[in-house]
Amino acid sequence: MVMTSYIFNSDTTRKTRMRRASLYLLTGFMVLGAGLVVELIVRRSNSVLDSNADLTPVELMSILPRLSIEGRENGNQMLVQNVALFSQNPNPEQITTGYVGTSRSKVLRPSLFGLQGTMLGAGNSYNEITYGLLLQAEILRLSFPNIKRVYFETSFLLRRPNRLILEDDHRKYLPLLSSFSSLCDKDREDSGCKPVFRMLESLKNSNDLKFQSELLAKRSSLRISALWSKSREAIKVADDPLLASLSLNGERRSLPKTRMADVDQTMIVTNESAKIQGIRDISTYGTGDSLFNMIALWGRDHGIQIVFFQPPVRTDYYKFEVQYGLKEHLADITSISGTYKIPFINLDQPGLGFMEDTSLFSDEDHMETCWGSGLLTLAIDRGFRQYESQGDLMPRVTREEIESDGAKMVSICH
Repeated sequence: MVMTSYIFNSDTTRKTRMRRASLYLLTGFMVLGAGLVVELIVRRSNSVLDSNADLTPVELMSILPRLSIEGRENGNQMLVQNVALFSQNPNPEQITTGYVGTSRSKVLRPSLFGLQGTMLGAGNSYNEITYGLLLQAEILRLSFPNIKRVYFETSFLLRRPNRLILEDDHRKYLPLLSSFSSLCDKDREDSGCKPVFRMLESLKNSNDLKFQSELLAKRSSLRISALWSKSREAIKVADDPLLASLSLNGERRSLPKTRMADVDQTMIVTNESAKIQGIRDISTYGTGDSLFNMIALWGRDHGIQIVFFQPPVRTDYYKFEVQYGLKEHLADITSISGTYKIPFINLDQPGLGFMEDTSLFSDEDHMETCWGSGLLTLAIDRGFRQYESQGDLMPRVTREEIESDGAKMVSICH
């Protein structure tokens, strides 16, 4: 009797434990599944393009300001931040002039230095997505109906190979990028854009490719420990603190120091510096993806005047630009300038008084000082006015000319 009772109790206990283990396992799978479902829903709602490849650019523009951002997008001035900022402008019809470019152009302050109707649309996406510069300009055009002129930075580092370059968080911009394919069809001067749009078309038409790319890029996010941390990092783009640091015309609110003291200047750049490594292969690209030719065609199609400008870099950086293909780059820009009658204001050359003064630069290639920002902004404006009055497609502007009429700069950068 005792033995029978023991066997019965042992069997019951074992079954109870098995039921509990099964319940725990089922609960674990349910929690994991729920987490994955939530994550996928968030990703689907936040990554509009993956399920809405046929969105028009205008439809996409209306959606972007409502998206959430995370990771590197949080706190950096990417395209989505520009769209959100532009959507807040109370008088979009008053904007007639735009500026686009790399972080070298983010130092511009046209409104501060007395230029009216301007919008700064530069940002950090230029080097990680094909035609990023053109995307910046298209966002300006769609945001401001009366825009008549756009200044395009033409820095050497903007040259890219003739293939599609796309990071995962850029996928939402593909409807905008796809809209440039008609420009490529008109590009008879150079076929560098053709491989880009062939790759883009393959990407759009391949669900398997899109899924695999998304899965590989996000596989670390599928770990249960990452699901909650990711959700904590995500914020609405409109809530990004970066936007509070910008005025409604895209310029930074705070003024940098007047000049850079010797003790604060960065070290001399060398061939091993990260920024130099980024330009070493440019000479192998040829005309690359035909970005600047596409810009000329974009301006012609939309009746927008294009102005090219090349900001100066420090002399220690400049010598590496020369070593790795600057001459060929300038020849290409000059050719496009002549073909399409686009003024080209090249401030990145010795003898003008900019690159030789290290106190104007916050590092080797950014004029992030008040005096540097003012000189760059006013030199670009002076170059354009010189073109308007004299018809010179390659106006030469010196620092001395700007400072001779620099009362505005002195009053601001005291």
